[in-house]
Amino acid sequence: MMKYLSRAGMLVACLGGLLTAPVALGGGFDRELFESWLDMRVGGGKSDVYWYSEGIFRDFPGGEVTAKMIGFDAGKLLRDPKNPNRVQHLSRKIFYFFDPETGARLDRAPIAYPHQLKTYELVGDEIVYTVESNNGRSVYTLGPLKNYTAKRIGDVHWFNYSVFIQRGSGKFENSDFFVQPDQGQPDQQRYQHAWTSYGVGPIMSSAVAWRYSSFDAMPKEITDIVRSEAPLWMQAPQDLGEIDRMRQATLSKAE
Repeated sequence: MMKYLSRAGMLVACLGGLLTAPVALGGGFDRELFESWLDMRVGGGKSDVYWYSEGIFRDFPGGEVTAKMIGFDAGKLLRDPKNPNRVQHLSRKIFYFFDPETGARLDRAPIAYPHQLKTYELVGDEIVYTVESNNGRSVYTLGPLKNYTAKRIGDVHWFNYSVFIQRGSGKFENSDFFVQPDQGQPDQQRYQHAWTSYGVGPIMSSAVAWRYSSFDAMPKEITDIVRSEAPLWMQAPQDLGEIDRMRQATLSKAE
């Protein structure tokens, strides 16, 4: 896993460049930024996209690294033919834990969501965001929220959103996505994601992620595990019917 962590340097370099770039005023969306967000996050609807992540978990307030994490989310975009300002993002994600010193797989259940159904709607200069999540034990909905901002920083597009979740003592997550301007770059160099979370435990966690255009293109460390143990996660949910079947199955187990 450690050989892939060096990719975090790409994100550091990107952030360093942003600090010296001219910063655009405001944080709202227009049509160009909305389409840039969709193209980056979900591939614009052309095919499934995969965001591979590597991160760490720390205890709080001591800051000791207790686990390393690798995983990904797979996404597919559905457009509403009657409303170009409203789209749905069908996804599932899974993350595994490893010893921070030895790299050995920990005897710990992965974080796994059989489905998430996300809705993005451009209303004025804001994205209204709703997500339905299925963790295999329950199905719950967050939103609608207006928590997205977008900026042009030089030729880079920067998207940010924060989520506050009322769970136990509370949980906070922050995501920053970056789109580099060179369309000829590989996905891993053009699209990056930085994520930070503070939550129940208390635990501090953070990760960096980069995009791939297929399951097999991701590092073998994760594809070998998923192909063997969790083949459902090899692709995103393909339609709303599949999501509805998974929703009903989870709700039935919870009764």
